[in-house]
Amino acid sequence: MHPKPFHYNALISALLLSFTQFGYADDSSELSKVTISSSTIEDRFESDADIPASTTVISGEAVEAKHATNIIEVLRSIPGVTADLAGEGDGIKIKIRGVDNQRYMGEKPGVAIVIDGVPVFERTGKVNIDLDNIESIRVVKGGASYLFGEDALAGAVIITTKRGAAHAGVTLEADLGSYGYTRTLVKAGVAEEDFAGHVQVTDRHNDGFYALSQRDAEAVSGALEYYLNDHSELTFGFEDAQRFRDRDGSVRGVTAAEEDPEGEEAGRGYTRMFNVDLSRLNLTYSNDFSDSGNFMAVAYQYKDITDFWSAPIKYDGDGNPVGDDQVDMYANLNDYEQVQRGLKLELRDSFGEFALMGGVELKKNTFDEQTTVKEDYRTYSRGETITAGTIKSDSYREEITKAVYGEAKFRATENTTLTGNYRFDRIELDGHDRLEDSYDSNEFNVHSWRFGADQNLSEKTSLYGAVSTGFRAPSLSELSTNADLEPETTFNYELGLRSELNLFGWNTHMNSSVFYIDRRDFITNSTGQYVNSNVDQLDDVESYYDNIGQTTSKGFELALQTEKKHNFSFDFAYTYLISKFGSYDDFYLALGNPYGVVVNSEEELTTGTYTTRAGTQTCTPDDCVYFKPYDNSGNYVPRTPQHMANLRINWYPTSKVTFTTEIDYRGESYADEINQEKMPARTLLNLGLEYQTKAQIVGGTQGLMTLFLKVDNVFNDQFYSIVRGTYDSNSDGVYDAEDLSINVDPGRVWMAGLKVKF
Repeated sequence: MHPKPFHYNALISALLLSFTQFGYADDSSELSKVTISSSTIEDRFESDADIPASTTVISGEAVEAKHATNIIEVLRSIPGVTADLAGEGDGIKIKIRGVDNQRYMGEKPGVAIVIDGVPVFERTGKVNIDLDNIESIRVVKGGASYLFGEDALAGAVIITTKRGAAHAGVTLEADLGSYGYTRTLVKAGVAEEDFAGHVQVTDRHNDGFYALSQRDAEAVSGALEYYLNDHSELTFGFEDAQRFRDRDGSVRGVTAAEEDPEGEEAGRGYTRMFNVDLSRLNLTYSNDFSDSGNFMAVAYQYKDITDFWSAPIKYDGDGNPVGDDQVDMYANLNDYEQVQRGLKLELRDSFGEFALMGGVELKKNTFDEQTTVKEDYRTYSRGETITAGTIKSDSYREEITKAVYGEAKFRATENTTLTGNYRFDRIELDGHDRLEDSYDSNEFNVHSWRFGADQNLSEKTSLYGAVSTGFRAPSLSELSTNADLEPETTFNYELGLRSELNLFGWNTHMNSSVFYIDRRDFITNSTGQYVNSNVDQLDDVESYYDNIGQTTSKGFELALQTEKKHNFSFDFAYTYLISKFGSYDDFYLALGNPYGVVVNSEEELTTGTYTTRAGTQTCTPDDCVYFKPYDNSGNYVPRTPQHMANLRINWYPTSKVTFTTEIDYRGESYADEINQEKMPARTLLNLGLEYQTKAQIVGGTQGLMTLFLKVDNVFNDQFYSIVRGTYDSNSDGVYDAEDLSINVDPGRVWMAGLKVKF
């Protein structure tokens, strides 16, 4: 049972009161036409009018102007959006309003990442987004499973890739920056009366600030549009990318973070040597069959083939200690292949003050995974030798989803619009453990919904609010320990205000909201997140997955964007967030070697004994482990700061020059579930300069030339970009700040570049 706190009643009562006090329109009056802009296939609507949720749209031009090296540099100007950033590049886990699976970097994040209508499953801690191929980004906050299905617990990041006549011509770009960073882009496109298309080739390279942190990414992408007639078109989009990244740059403990932030002596992270092949194919048909009606369909295939190393070994096959300077000594070789295939159909139309949208989705995701032993090793010095080539896991899984969804919008009065959404998902899971030659299957029927309203208080101000749900289904690996698992759910409550106002002389768009998220039936291990099966050796302890966790997030968000005046414009985002565990009764933290001999107290880590073939041995933290119990109920969710703020000041001294100043603040947060160690607050100052002018290109062709220079982290603050505390990682029998996994920011970095378009 999770009793409803007063926030629910207060929020719902305020919402109902604000809408009912205006009454209904007189039957004799004719209301203005209402339309539906929601779509799971194509995001073509930039306005947030009548939408009962907090949404933000970032154009492709705005994305390019940021000259970002990772997606969080683009998203941090949106209140409520944070990310765990491990290393440089794509090692990111996006979070909305504190909702995250809070374990490592490879789980589903609780936020749907949608590319051209397809929720893409992000794995191994990567966000596989090509920053050079973005037409727009829309961020929807609040449970969004009513549109996108599984994993939209707290919202969605919806990315539309480049397409259309705007990409006609030739574009050449070249950038360089700190730590060997280089980037090149070549794009060529055409636009005719009945056809438009472009092809783009990009290459990114970075030697990296951290030891062994090289990154490379090469991609070919494009889109071909054929206009069948005045109201219908066919679009084919494609992308093929090869990526390589090495270690993420983490070091162990605050001393190493201070003395060796690059990890030259640390040498190894938990994972290394990622080779990733990505491909995306999608075919979209769109038909505006009337002034208000539209039919869309998309068929797609996304493929992700990844191999990497994991689990640095502590003892070799002979039981000798392995130091972090032996950088290639890893236990596992992992080979993953994931394929997503699907079809979506969507129809919408308006009927005066009433509008409808309906859709059907069919998709099949397959996962082929194998883990083998890379080289001989032992888990502790006197343990058994595990030999190279041993297959540790070998499995194949299928996820088949059949879904129907819809939206209804009704203009109750000239100033009041009501919106309702519903989605039904049938999810079928099948798995084959080829190592054990065993089969598993399960299925779930999940209902998701939203009810919301938008009330115009004046021509420039509207009040909106909604209640929505999100869900995440259990995986087959979780179900293998408990067949009675149910999908975890979120209930999202939001009340917001949008307004166009004059702020200190600047015309300003304001969006503010208060929210409350209740995440119920959180699927977590009965013994906590970070222990292995050794914990089962304790008395009255059994490790399995169950619907036993619960978290809540509540807070306030404010976004301000001004128009240009007196050669200045401003953007401001602020988030106040309280995210806590409501129920997290059993959590065990490993002290000593987590794979060692289990003892029943901290004292026995140094006084206990165990028997080997060589006789009776006295315990040390290197050979033994004690699993210390905690009750984390009421603790703060780690890495969710209470205060975040972002301010951007744009100065336009001439029509050709833009000077940008960004101040980004992230407050203090906890680094672990037991709320012992902390991640310090930090403030960044970033500066950017852009010069744009018309120029004569080769052959006298008139073109547009852009030069830019940016410096991030001007004051060279080597803050912690991510901190994780999970167990006694240095096996000394004590959990403290020296056990934290820390990524230190590279400090001051610069980038400069040239773009020519003709």
